[in-house]
Amino acid sequence: MKKQRAAIAALAWVAVSVTGCSTTRLTVDLMAPVLRDTTTAALRSQDPQLVREALPTSILLLQGLLESHPEQSEVARLASMLSFSYAYAFVEDEDPARASTLYRQGIELGWRAFGDPDHEQAIRSGDFPSLREALAACDPGDAPALLWIAANWSSWIQLNLADPRAAADLARVLPLVTRLVELDGDAFWGMPHILLGSLHGARPAMLGGDSAASLAEFELAFAASDRTLLMAQVFYARTYCMQVFDGDLYRSSLREVLDAPAGQLPDAELMNAVAREKAARLLPLADEIFD
Repeated sequence: MKKQRAAIAALAWVAVSVTGCSTTRLTVDLMAPVLRDTTTAALRSQDPQLVREALPTSILLLQGLLESHPEQSEVARLASMLSFSYAYAFVEDEDPARASTLYRQGIELGWRAFGDPDHEQAIRSGDFPSLREALAACDPGDAPALLWIAANWSSWIQLNLADPRAAADLARVLPLVTRLVELDGDAFWGMPHILLGSLHGARPAMLGGDSAASLAEFELAFAASDRTLLMAQVFYARTYCMQVFDGDLYRSSLREVLDAPAGQLPDAELMNAVAREKAARLLPLADEIFD
């Protein structure tokens, strides 16, 4: 079956290159399940280096398809998800500026998947009554696109807290992620709760942080995956544990990641492998931060 789908994808790409609009629309439709399966395979991979080398090509392919078929919201959603995954997993720690660019790209791709320009404008740049009204109008069908908009936008903010735009964006992202939690808080093994917990926990109380709200969201995130999506513990250590300045909790959270066996969440094996790598880098910093 995998070989058959690979063959379909190859033939579809050739067709996109040489045929007209009606045929290319058909081939894009044929490729959609292949692209979803490719994304699933990447998330299940136990070889982060292989995925690291492959993801840029996959993102470019998806962007190319969107150039000719901008109405393909599923393609835009996958591209937004992969932009976040690539930046978070492989770029952020080494090159924050490049990761910021990828996160901004992921935001734009997510809005293309969202597909409602009026509500998009209200959320991104409207006054706050308009923002709240637009978010209230969102329904569970909007949640998949909103998830990756929120993931990319939240990550951009946390990399750019010294940028005045980040403070302005935070005032919009917080209600967006809060609404996302209402729509589907358990999506992607509790990712909306992770995002909201991180946003509440990334700043000290004097700058608007809320440790109680952060803890409550992380507890919901841990419950959503039964503590098997290890990036939750990494975000928890980097935000909540730092906010409350609890070195013991910071260390125990990261050790939990390092001690977790492989294969406990097969559909997110890649993200768990990345979480272990991040935990291994963060744990030695505990003595410098807390002692």
